[in-house]
Amino acid sequence: PLNVTVNCTEASHRCSIRWQPPRTSHVKKSSCFKYEIVIEKKADAEKNTKSTSKPVTIIENNFYLYESFHSEKSYSVKIRATDAGFCLVSPNWGEWSTPVGFGAQQLTSTSSYVLLVIPGLAAGLTLFLCMTVRAYLKKTSATIPQPRDPLPGPSPMDFQTEDMNLLENQATEEIINIEE
Repeated sequence: PLNVTVNCTEASHRCSIRWQPPRTSHVKKSSCFKYEIVIEKKADAEKNTKSTSKPVTIIENNFYLYESFHSEKSYSVKIRATDAGFCLVSPNWGEWSTPVGFGAQQLTSTSSYVLLVIPGLAAGLTLFLCMTVRAYLKKTSATIPQPRDPLPGPSPMDFQTEDMNLLENQATEEIINIEE
């Protein structure tokens, strides 16, 4: 079997173990195989315990739920495959997969915690760098002087007032012309 993965949750004391069927040149169905799993509790030198293996019964699919998980203990799992009886695969058991360790330090809750912390730290670092670069650029860049008004003081001609006076004069002339 290939790509053996183990995902454990401390709260439920369960581990889901998944794998892919072995590669063969002529078998394309995963239902062509049956599997044997061995889960081993690792020895603990502090508590004077020995390693113990627990063979699991034959499994017909590529998924197994291990329900005796304790987060403070270390385990390893290995899997091997053989013909399920109808796919013309060798009836002999294949090689054991590479043992996959789990428990003691590896918990799904820890992994999800790390998945939340790392992006948070990255965002904080990015914000810090942006603020630092902004402050540096503000200190080192030259200030651009603002243009000054070339004619300080009041304008010699107030066009708006002049236009209003012109309109008033025209209205007055029209009224006079109407009266005449």
